[in-house]
Amino acid sequence: MAVTRLLGGERHLIQTVDKKLTLTTHRVIMRHYNWLFRSYQSVMLEDITSWQIKATGKPLYLAFSVISAFFVYFNDVFALLSGFFLMLYLMTRQHRIHIEAPHTTMVLPIEDVEENRLNSMIELVRQAKRERMETLKQQADNPIAFETEHKKSA
Repeated sequence: MAVTRLLGGERHLIQTVDKKLTLTTHRVIMRHYNWLFRSYQSVMLEDITSWQIKATGKPLYLAFSVISAFFVYFNDVFALLSGFFLMLYLMTRQHRIHIEAPHTTMVLPIEDVEENRLNSMIELVRQAKRERMETLKQQADNPIAFETEHKKSA
């Protein structure tokens, strides 16, 4: 397992082979690797509002295609450039999992994942979320009474 700081009582449940995605008992953690540094993005399981599997591409290529299409009025060469950017946009479209929470959306790329494994991963996250919600509900029903040394001695 990759070294990630865990919260109190948190355990690893599953991790992808490339160690970019980790499911724990409390949250979903995704690692980002850049040339200079790495960063983490996490979503608490109880904050997840919805899952979607969408085909998304690079919107910058689509914007360049539309802008180039407007310049066709000045020169016909821009039609070729517009088509080139449109092809780039279509080539970069991939299926991705969008995990939505109130303050963030986590986008997980699906690379060479079979459909049945994808469904089993989503089911694991749903099950972990259910267990987390039950644990939180039990903690709310049974509040722990903390006594200080001062109260014990009085």
